[in-house]
Amino acid sequence: MELNRRSRTSDILSIYVPAFFIFLGMGIISPILAIYASTFNVSYTLISLAISMYAFGRLIADIPVGLLADRFGRKSIMILGTILLAVVSFLNATAVHYWEFVLYRLIGGVGSAMWITSRQALLADILKPSERGRVLSYFSSFILIGSAAGPTVGGFVVAFWDIRAPFYFYSLLGIVSLLLTIKWIEEPKNVRTRHSDDPQFSIQTIKRILSNRNFMMACLATFTMFFLTAGIRDTIIPLYAEIVLHLDEVAIGTVMSFVTIMNLVLTIPIGYMIDYYGRKSVILKSLYVTSLASFIFSLTYDYITISLAAILLGIGTSGSQQAPQAMATDVTIDEPHGLAMGLYRVFGDIGFVIGPIALGFIADFHGLKAPFYFMTAFIFMNAALILLFAKETYAARRKKSYEKS
Repeated sequence: MELNRRSRTSDILSIYVPAFFIFLGMGIISPILAIYASTFNVSYTLISLAISMYAFGRLIADIPVGLLADRFGRKSIMILGTILLAVVSFLNATAVHYWEFVLYRLIGGVGSAMWITSRQALLADILKPSERGRVLSYFSSFILIGSAAGPTVGGFVVAFWDIRAPFYFYSLLGIVSLLLTIKWIEEPKNVRTRHSDDPQFSIQTIKRILSNRNFMMACLATFTMFFLTAGIRDTIIPLYAEIVLHLDEVAIGTVMSFVTIMNLVLTIPIGYMIDYYGRKSVILKSLYVTSLASFIFSLTYDYITISLAAILLGIGTSGSQQAPQAMATDVTIDEPHGLAMGLYRVFGDIGFVIGPIALGFIADFHGLKAPFYFMTAFIFMNAALILLFAKETYAARRKKSYEKS
């Protein structure tokens, strides 16, 4: 799928639609994971462990998967990852013992890392700087649509069948994504890979990538946003809404949906902004708005005010993944893309794992408003670092101004 051979149809069927089916499957099983884990008659701690094993599997696999994608190609790793997701989802439905479920969750995380890291490496291979933000935003939109529709579909699946049925549906959707990948993904012929028999090769390359200041600032941005997503959006906001504001499950669900709706509305327009105004510009604006939103959550006192805060959070997070990834890709264009994207994803997955733990610890000792204060300061501090140390890597507006002069 070289640049001059790409078409809108090939982009839709190779990049966007498989992402939709994979994340629709993830969304289908998300509402029932904790309930399903509880059927093994284990403690709440063990239920949480089973759910978090997926993120842990991604974390430990990100870098090895990136290396494998550089050595054996993006498509082969993508196919293997999709097969793992489909098979493990089926096995989850047949698990008899708790330890089986935990093991399958871990392997599923590895499969997820294979799928997303190889796909991000492929996007780094084929996208021109001028389209990077836009295409990544289309990609994110299909992910968001699948993620948003999944829980509703999953609820109906459980209602019509049983608690195990969503895993079978996820497995089926994985097979659909697999067939699309086999049919439409082409291994880029111009991939820059660096192979060596020297065992120090990968370590030297890792050091070189991590010494790139702009890459590290992009990683800081994605770490911050994953920390926010898992810690504030997925953990603290629902607890705060229930315990402090005394909202019911329906109200909490609609509050959370406002974040997703704003993401869906703004993700594609912000993709164009990433390409025109620049990666750093969008990253900073995203961080400023999410920092403000985090503070406003601490001031909310009813359904209306927390809904407004959720809308603001949705605005702030709409470009939070595409802009840092575009910057990370810009500055590693001459590096092995699989390894670079694997390293980039490690920072995000670390934030995803420790965010709920860190903010839960703060809440235990200082109450449910304290995590919002912490997050406000944490985001603003990281924004200041990016403002001081990151340089703009691509902005069409600046390029046009330079050409005119």
